[in-house]
Amino acid sequence: ARRWRCGYYGVQPGPSDYAGPVVRFDLGPVDPEPGVAYVLACYDAADQLVQSRLVSYDPGDPLGGIAAAERALDEARRRLDLPLPQPALNPPGEQLVGVATWLWLDDSWAPSSATAAIGAVSSTVTARPVQVTWDMGDGTTVTCDAGVAYDPGRGPQEQSSPCTHVYTTASSGEPGGRFAVTVTVSYEVSWSASTGAGGALEGLSRAATTDVVVRQAQALIR
Repeated sequence: ARRWRCGYYGVQPGPSDYAGPVVRFDLGPVDPEPGVAYVLACYDAADQLVQSRLVSYDPGDPLGGIAAAERALDEARRRLDLPLPQPALNPPGEQLVGVATWLWLDDSWAPSSATAAIGAVSSTVTARPVQVTWDMGDGTTVTCDAGVAYDPGRGPQEQSSPCTHVYTTASSGEPGGRFAVTVTVSYEVSWSASTGAGGALEGLSRAATTDVVVRQAQALIR
């Protein structure tokens, strides 16, 4: 990220009607007063002037609109509140070795957005869920989308899901006799500003863990 040093400098009329206003860089930066005109000047790490503009000081936007879209983006990203995933499994409760466990999210599979404004410039950040990864606790992972909720009112042959897992071992040997199942939702993130700026941002993820007991069913033949 770029780091600039910015300050407000006083302005006075030029020596003649043909000369522009004189910026008092020689007096150094001043404490600005609301509604008064100043030159806002910014310098980079090498002390080179990179921004200079005549502004009327507004305490609500102390940087005078400089990098307003990017600053609004930072605030919108801070406000973005992505929900923790709510994992759901079927059969409910304990699972059985050799029986397919259905996996799905018991919450909304929809984009989340947040907007912030700096002065007249606003930026919006949008996160779209694109993938769910289930770490089943037995050394295997399942990757899918939100999954399909199991409908107990329908027969097993009448429904299917691309998001299932079959345990091959019981959880009795695990700490507490349970597998720790972690579900992670991955998001693609983008932003757009009222200035027309925008683009892709680094992806985000949210994860939650639930404990699952897996039993070994014994068949009895007579």
